[in-house]
Amino acid sequence: MIDLESVAKRYEVGAITVTALDRVDLHVSEGEFIVVLGPSGSGKTTLLNVIGALDTPTEGRITVGGQRVTGASGSALFAFRRSMVSFIFQSFNLFPGLTALENVQFGIDAANRASAEPSRSAADVLEDVGLGERIPHFPHELSGGEQQRVAIARALATGNPVLLADEPTGELDFTTGAQILELLHQQADAGKTILVVTHNREISRMADRVIELSSGRIVHDGPPAGGRAAISDLRW
Repeated sequence: MIDLESVAKRYEVGAITVTALDRVDLHVSEGEFIVVLGPSGSGKTTLLNVIGALDTPTEGRITVGGQRVTGASGSALFAFRRSMVSFIFQSFNLFPGLTALENVQFGIDAANRASAEPSRSAADVLEDVGLGERIPHFPHELSGGEQQRVAIARALATGNPVLLADEPTGELDFTTGAQILELLHQQADAGKTILVVTHNREISRMADRVIELSSGRIVHDGPPAGGRAAISDLRW
């Protein structure tokens, strides 16, 4: 589903060159649930951004779902982001003046799916994430975990096959964060391809595969130690 070949990203900060990604090679299969770990500045967010075409690598090749991302035109990248990837952010990025239902409906409308393609309603997707009773509520009336579930529902409602989540548990307590990752894992079991950045090594044990970055390089790529853990196995 996702292939990176010798992908590098460098920034010029005055007279200094900062390397965010250093010739990264990565292959992700359809339906994998991957957690990306690493300290601040290790390149985690940059990795998600170049995969999702929010940023352009300095060199290398990226292919997602058979589509060449690197070197594509602006209009092709717009279509790619609309039909292939969905983002989930730490800060939720919900519209404060819209209800939970309207926030999710916005994601459906933005994806602009062909009318002939079957799609589920915003209410159905909110039911899936356990928010059926919170549909008419505004973001300020929801807890942090509920707001994150709305953001996840909005991403799922697009129908896009790839979900990229940048620190979706960063502002949540440990228990709620683990529940969010379990919800995302269920989506991977249903066929979505999911990459999640988290700073929490214990929560990362819930992944199928853990990728650790340091100074823009992959220093570990494999299953979590001891295999995938359930929420009940985590050390609170």
